[in-house]
Amino acid sequence: MRALVNGAVATVASVALLVGAVGLLVESAHRPGLRAVAVALVAIELVAFARSPLRFAERMSAHRLGYDAVTTWRRWLVRRVGALDYSRWRHLALGDVLERSLRDTDELQGLWLRGVIPLIDTAVVLLLGDLVVALLAPLGAWWRVALQLVVVQLFAAGALWLVTREALRRDRALRHARATYRAELLELGAVTPELLLLGREHFARARLAHVQGPLVDAERRVRRTRLSAGLIVALAGALSVTALIEHPRAALRWSVVVGAYCVTVLESLNVLRTSFDALVAVSGGAERLDALDNAPLIGTATWPGDAVLEVESLTVAEDDRVLVADVTFSLAPGRRIAITGVSGTGKSTLLRALAGLDAPRAGQVRFGGVAVREFAEHELRAHVAYVPSEPGFARGYAVDVATLGRGEASVARSLLARLGLVVESDTWFDDLSRGELARVAIVRALVTHPQVVILDEPTAGLGARETAAVLAVLTDLGVSVVVATHDPLVRAWCDDVVSLELLT
Repeated sequence: MRALVNGAVATVASVALLVGAVGLLVESAHRPGLRAVAVALVAIELVAFARSPLRFAERMSAHRLGYDAVTTWRRWLVRRVGALDYSRWRHLALGDVLERSLRDTDELQGLWLRGVIPLIDTAVVLLLGDLVVALLAPLGAWWRVALQLVVVQLFAAGALWLVTREALRRDRALRHARATYRAELLELGAVTPELLLLGREHFARARLAHVQGPLVDAERRVRRTRLSAGLIVALAGALSVTALIEHPRAALRWSVVVGAYCVTVLESLNVLRTSFDALVAVSGGAERLDALDNAPLIGTATWPGDAVLEVESLTVAEDDRVLVADVTFSLAPGRRIAITGVSGTGKSTLLRALAGLDAPRAGQVRFGGVAVREFAEHELRAHVAYVPSEPGFARGYAVDVATLGRGEASVARSLLARLGLVVESDTWFDDLSRGELARVAIVRALVTHPQVVILDEPTAGLGARETAAVLAVLTDLGVSVVVATHDPLVRAWCDDVVSLELLT
């Protein structure tokens, strides 16, 4: 509201300054002498003096609005992206979705700064201007002219809105054509050197031409739409001026004042066009962010006292490809189960589903009778720890990496020492080997005292001694363990084994 009020007042001041200055010149020409124009001159000077601080207040309030909006959208974005499961991450091109979405939230400032605020301010100024023309001229004699101006302005606004709707559709088609073209360039860039060596460069040209044509057509349609909007504004501006052709008999100053106002109508309509363009410009980012809004809602259930893991007819799929089919088993508290199978049988996919990181196509994963997707996020992560085969690490000191602010450093040091890794307070993350990092990842999972630990190939980079140390720590802690492994030592340590078959 502050931005709207400041913007409307500043715009009214600008229009009043232009119209009043022109009217004052005409009045001065007919009534020489300072006294005759002193009151109008003082009023205009006051408006001119106030215009700059008004514009400054408008800019400050509008940019504060944009900053607050971006802050709100970024909080929303972090909550939404944090709730995405693993398959959605893969579908959204993994790591760059966050960077792209952050850029989209920045660009959405234009929704307010260049779209909504100027649009509403201009509508307010046009309404006030039409009222002034209709009521403030002597005896309201100019109401017919004001009515004609209103009709022209409504025509222009309606036509611009229709053009904007078409521009939204064409802008969406242009974005799709550009994405297709870039994807084709990326794919051809990888194979074109080989095609040149084989004398088949015409294949690359044909593939590129196939997607280049739609891109050129989409760009041409967008340019035509923008040209149409410019023609609408020009036509409406001309119609506004023609409203003066049959104006009522009145003093010359009123004709000049209304004529000056008609000139400002052209500028106001151009602001409307620019505002609609800004709404089209931010539509792409808004649609991409909106695509994130269907992330699954985080549950509210608390952790039950009984932590029995039940997997019933679990099937996990990505798009149309089934990765894990009809898996059933149960795991009592403190027990251990090994998930085995050749590469590609879906062991990692199954573990992600158990940890609530992937939504199953069918079947259920329950802890103590509660479906994994129904738990509140903090409850699930406090009791179920997941260590992927390639864990990600923060940079910094090794102890900080092992705790991430969630556990006590003394506990982390004790567990690391039991795994054969002695670290000091200043032991740097980059000084650790891959095997040492694997043990840091395991400690990072255990430092929060979980009840269930899900491990994906935890001993792949470890020797027999380090593997025995890891198994001893897990045994002493008494946690339930689900581990995907090829290691015979780990399989022998487990109470049960579930073997996955390769799907054809």
